[in-house]
Amino acid sequence: MYNKRTYHGRIVKFCLHSVYIILIFVFALASCKSTGPAQDDSAKKPGSPQAVEKAKLTKYPDAMLWQIDAAAKDGTPSKVYILGTYHAGDDRVLNFPECVSNALEESDRYVCELSSQVWAQLPDMMQSLTMKSFLTDLSHTLIDDLTEEEITLITQFIDPQTLAQLVCFEPWVLNNYLQPIVMLAADLDSQKAYDVMVMDYIATQKNNQGFEGLDDAQTQLDLVAWGDWDTQMTMLRDTLDDLTNLEVAAQEMTELYELFLQADDQAFADFYFKDFENEIKKHPVYKDYFDALLSRRNKDWALKIADYLDEPGVTFIFAGCAHFVGDDSVFDYMQQNGILK
Repeated sequence: MYNKRTYHGRIVKFCLHSVYIILIFVFALASCKSTGPAQDDSAKKPGSPQAVEKAKLTKYPDAMLWQIDAAAKDGTPSKVYILGTYHAGDDRVLNFPECVSNALEESDRYVCELSSQVWAQLPDMMQSLTMKSFLTDLSHTLIDDLTEEEITLITQFIDPQTLAQLVCFEPWVLNNYLQPIVMLAADLDSQKAYDVMVMDYIATQKNNQGFEGLDDAQTQLDLVAWGDWDTQMTMLRDTLDDLTNLEVAAQEMTELYELFLQADDQAFADFYFKDFENEIKKHPVYKDYFDALLSRRNKDWALKIADYLDEPGVTFIFAGCAHFVGDDSVFDYMQQNGILK
């Protein structure tokens, strides 16, 4: 078992080393301001007759793919495809379903949670965010708030030297360092995901035209380093609970992934949001986090997608599946705004 005093000695040795954590997120990725069409609020007021009459939502049975048909402001047809993604995968997603391939080929422009320009800036953004969380007073670090049992557990996955560096930062840094372990235990790979495949398709088949973003940078950076110290410790300990019961946590992730592959949006939502409800019951501080993670962003995305519907042509949007299922989904807000029938 590792002793906390040992770690204070390691901290002195390693605190001057920078820890650059470049994260690939499960539910939310860092992004910059959307470069999509400017919003026309007058055309998006709830009850807009044009939107109610002309926007129709259809779900494809073979994928988490939706199609919205409408009319652009100039009266010509407009269409938006929305591919709900799972930010990790296996060999079963190395080829797109036919409906997705056809939608990609038909589309004129592409939109992700973050723009292609920001993807290029992501390492610098994450480095800056991480270094801002470096503790100015090393007389009390994360190691002081971890129990001996927690330290022992962590060192099953992280070598002592790395841990000695990570505890010099706010708790979210260690938490995000640990979270991918469950994904790996579930035999899922962040590089085998529809997000990555779509980006590769745009680069190779669409002359690297790039893609626009739905979020601004600050929205997603706030989610990465969410909450005060106590909130971050709560979230870290939840991750440690997953590592304690790694087989169970990996199985749950696998089950959700299987529902995604089956394109069963209702079953996916039931499974996904049941876990959210359980987390909020245990830790009420999660309510604001989940609202920021999904509901508030979904409300903003609903308006941005409506802007794309105002433009002629075909738009292909690919973003986390959880935004498009369950209550307070993007589609719910589009209906409330009078955009969808």
